[in-house]
Amino acid sequence: MAHNLSLVILAGGLGSRYNGQKQLDPVGPAHETLMEYAIYDAFSVGIHHFVFIINQEFDNTIKKYFQSIIEHKNGVVEFILQTTYTGVPLNLYDTISQRQKPWGTAHALLVAKSHLTNPFVVINADDYYGRKAYYLANSLAEHELIVANRYAMVAYDLTKTLSENGAVSRGICTINQNQLVQIEERTSISRIGEQIMYAENDQQIQIDHQAKVSMNFWVLHPSIFRVLEDKFALFLKKYASQLKQEFFLPQVINELIQERQVDVLVKITNEQWFGMTYPEDKPVVQSALQQMIQQNDYPLPLWK
Repeated sequence: MAHNLSLVILAGGLGSRYNGQKQLDPVGPAHETLMEYAIYDAFSVGIHHFVFIINQEFDNTIKKYFQSIIEHKNGVVEFILQTTYTGVPLNLYDTISQRQKPWGTAHALLVAKSHLTNPFVVINADDYYGRKAYYLANSLAEHELIVANRYAMVAYDLTKTLSENGAVSRGICTINQNQLVQIEERTSISRIGEQIMYAENDQQIQIDHQAKVSMNFWVLHPSIFRVLEDKFALFLKKYASQLKQEFFLPQVINELIQERQVDVLVKITNEQWFGMTYPEDKPVVQSALQQMIQQNDYPLPLWK
C-alpha cells in the first residue's frame, strides 16, 4: 500500500520531433494511451491521488475520460493547466508576450505546488517506465526515505532507452554508493555500429554501455517547491525574453545537488523503458505493449 504517495503526470509539453499531441496518442490494443498504463501501474502499488499537468489541448472530453477511469477505481484526480503565464510575475508579462509554449518540466511541477502535501512521484506522460519503478517508489515511501531535502530517482540502463529511429537526448548519471552525484545532459545520442555515441562541438564521443540515465522518474517531497520558486525567479530574470529557453527539472535537481541542498537516492531498474520521440517509434511501443498483454502483465482491455 502506497503511503500517501501521489502521481504527478507531466502532460503539458509539446513535442517538437513528434507530430501531434503524443501524450494523447492511443497505443494500446483498446486505444489506451501510455498515461493509462502508468495509472494502472500506480494503482497496482496503492497510489490513489493523481495530478495531471495539462495544456489547452487536453479538453473536457479527455478530462472526463481520465476522471471516469480513476474515480471508478476509487482514485482522486486533479487537472492543472500549465500556461506560459502560470507563476510568472505580472511585471514580466510584456517580456514573454511572444513566447508560444510553457517553461518546461520544472515549471510544470511548480504549478502543482498547492496540490501536493505528501511525497509524490513525477513522470512524463509520454514515457513507459515499467511497473518495477512504481514498486521502488512505494518502497521508499513505505520506509520513510523521502523526506525534506532527501529525494530519489529511478535510473535506467542507457541501452534500454535508445530509439532505433533517430538520436535522443538523455541525462547521463554519475552515481556513488546509490547517491546521485551529477546529471549531465547529452544530446544526439545514437548507436553507431557497436558503440553508443553523443555529439558535442561537432565531435562524436563514446558513452559507456553501462551508463545509467534519468528518464524523469522522480520521487520527491513538497520541500522542493520552495527552491523551485526561488530557481524559477532567477531563471526568469535571466531568460524571460528568450522564446525557447526551458526550466528543466533534472537541471534544477542537479543544481541543488551541486549546491549540497539535497541528497538524491538512486534506485536502478533493469526494465525496458520506451516512449515516442519519433512517429516511427509508435509501432515499437505498440508491439511491446502487445507482448506484455500476451504475458498477462496487463489485461485487455486495460479498464474493465
